[in-house]
Order: sequence, then C-alpha cells, then structure tokens
Amino acid sequence: MGIKEPFISEIAPDTYAINEYGIAAEFLVIGGERALLIDTGCGLIDLPAVIRRFTDKPCDVVLTHGHGDHVGGIGWFDRLYVHPADLDQVRQVDLDRLRGYNRSLGERGAFRVYDYDPEAIHPIEKTPELLPIGEGDVFDLGGRRLEVVETPGHTPGSICLIDDSRRILFSGDACNVNLGIFAGPISQALAYLEKLQRLSGRFDQNWNGHIGYMGNPDCLAMPPHVLPTCVELCRSILDGSAVPGRWSGLPAGRHFVWRNRACGSAMENKTVRAARGTGSPPRFLFSERRI
Repeated sequence: MGIKEPFISEIAPDTYAINEYGIAAEFLVIGGERALLIDTGCGLIDLPAVIRRFTDKPCDVVLTHGHGDHVGGIGWFDRLYVHPADLDQVRQVDLDRLRGYNRSLGERGAFRVYDYDPEAIHPIEKTPELLPIGEGDVFDLGGRRLEVVETPGHTPGSICLIDDSRRILFSGDACNVNLGIFAGPISQALAYLEKLQRLSGRFDQNWNGHIGYMGNPDCLAMPPHVLPTCVELCRSILDGSAVPGRWSGLPAGRHFVWRNRACGSAMENKTVRAARGTGSPPRFLFSERRI
C-alpha cells in the first residue's frame, strides 16, 4: 500500500518537478516552442507518458551527470545531452546496482510512503545517441533559455542549468544538503561552488536531483543557506579547521564526513535528520578524498 504514482508538482509556471518515489527527481521545463527534461531518474517512471500529460511540444533530454539514479530512464529516449566527461558512466550504467539502490532507499524510508517495484526499471535496449554539452551552452525553448554551467566534483562531468526566466538553478547533485565530492579534490569543488555564488544573482531557487528523499512526500527547493554553507565547508576543509567524522549512512572505509567546528559536536542522528531536510541546518559534506 502507498502512493503508486510519481509525486509531480508545478514549481513555477510551465515547470514541473517529478518526485520519483522519494529516490530521485526529474524536471520538465516547457517553453514556447520546445520542452526540456532534466535527468531521467531511476527508470521506474514512464517518462514519455509524463511529458505527454503536460505538453505535445518536442522535448530534449539533458543529464546533470552520469550516475545511475539520474540516467536509469535513458532507455525511453533516442538521444540526449550529457557532458563528455561522463559519457562512459552513461554508457556503462549498471542496472543491477540501480535496482539495489532503488530497494535500499525503499527500505530506508520510501516504502513507508510509496508503493513501487524497485526491480521494474525500463530496459535499455541500446544506448541513446549522446550529444555533448559544456559551459555556456544554451537550450533555447522559445522565450525561455537554460544555460549550462559546468560543476565538476560530484562526477567529472556534472553540470547545473540556470533558467533566467524563472530564476531557477537546477543543480543535479552539485549543490545540496549532503554534497558528495567523489571526482576530484575539494579545491576543484570550491571553485565551482564559488562560481555558482558569483552567478547567484540570476536565481532565487535551487532545485536539486533528490527532492522528498527517502520517502518524504514533499516538494521543496534547497534552503538558501546551502550554497554559502557548502562554500564555507570547502574552505574550512582546505584550511584545516573542519572536523572529520564518520556517518553510518555511507559505506565504511570509503567516505569521510566533514563538519564545520561550529557543529562538530552534533550527534550523528541530528546530522542525518538535517540531511533529510529536518532539524538543524546541515553544515557538512562528504568526500572520498581528504584534501
């Protein structure tokens, strides 16, 4: 028992957030002439059917990065856009691992709210045509333009998109409450986060790729403090003032959680609540690299 359909909300005019059972999020952006789907999630949703509910305009597809929980639905499409640095991840997406992820997040909360089959990923009979995108590229939808911003760190080819007309940043996994830096040093992550800060006059909302995470039936943008907090944390890691610690939500031996000293004494469960969008403002990120 539970919610059997994706949780879809209109977050701005002609802009739809698709909460895929609390495990991933996709976004449908509609302009005067074309539409754009941002990410394909975990493969559990008939995305073409969702698109047809809201528009009959031609729809392009863009991936914010190559992780399986953002590319799982690529089998629905003939072509899509992705940064060249993440091409191999998209081509080699591991659907068995993604099924495990779908089940794991269900067991950690999503199954309490949603009724979905974690195994029911749409098959990828052949890899779609993968078209390159990069810094400054623009999706012109007709009276509405989304610009690509390169943000390498979560993956080598991570990107964000800025929608000036709605003043929205679509950030994928590049700027959220539990920021994972797995592809490069913290200094590289700091560089892109500072770039987003310089561009922040162009957006009022930051929508990331995991709304309603692990079973929260909600649809909320990232809090405004997340971007400056991520910048502060990267700086504190690099200057040695951050406090390293382990978080049980991550595999042992692979990741380190870093907290700002101001909240270094916080209990672990308080940090987990913050990562799920409740409790005190989160002030940490995790990384496979110490520096």
